[in-house]
Amino acid sequence: MSRRVSARTDMDIARRLMVSPLFKGMSVEDVGKCFTCSDALCVTYRKGEMIFTEEDEPNKLHILLEGGVRVGYDSFDGNRRVIGTFSSTGDIFGDILLFLGKKEYGVFAQATCETRIVVLPRDFMTGTCVNGCDYHKQLTSNLLMIFAGNAYALNMRLRILSCPTLRQKIAKMLSIYNDRDMTKAIDMTREELAEFLGVTRPSISRELMKMQDDGLVEIKGRKIFVLDPAEIEALN
Repeated sequence: MSRRVSARTDMDIARRLMVSPLFKGMSVEDVGKCFTCSDALCVTYRKGEMIFTEEDEPNKLHILLEGGVRVGYDSFDGNRRVIGTFSSTGDIFGDILLFLGKKEYGVFAQATCETRIVVLPRDFMTGTCVNGCDYHKQLTSNLLMIFAGNAYALNMRLRILSCPTLRQKIAKMLSIYNDRDMTKAIDMTREELAEFLGVTRPSISRELMKMQDDGLVEIKGRKIFVLDPAEIEALN
């Protein structure tokens, strides 16, 4: 079972979550006040435990303190599809549906290891601080920036998935999530790649091996290095 404690007076939690984009431009004291005004909770989940299910009502903002979370849904064919993973302190998940007025999430969030989450009530995010705290405007501005970033990321993923072949999908992903000179390694497991691209793990493994044989990429463990940037761009 999950364990819940108040985050209101825990300044260590506030300091650790200063890395979250939600608290950009705020002092650690402001973050602490945020937890106090909102009656924030820090919830601990065991590996495999559901943070929320597809049927739960979206009424909380979830901020990852430590651990890992995967977000997905159960398809009609009985397979579980993962649409996002979160492993960095300060990551926010389940936020978009919070403000759409939906009665259900339609997706689940599950702890992939022992995980601690800070939870803020939806009403606190949509209203004004009852104590008139100055930080609330900054908090709202930060949330809008997060939504814009999520919308951009979704647009980039749609561009990748719209490519007709698996090789083109991989090439588009390598272009989008790399630097201009394509010198940065893409670090994802085969399972994560397969889930992201909507294909099976054997399919992604075979295509990556073919691309390596063709001199396009180099595979080192879970890292993918681009060897021929011009050809990767041409595939786009």
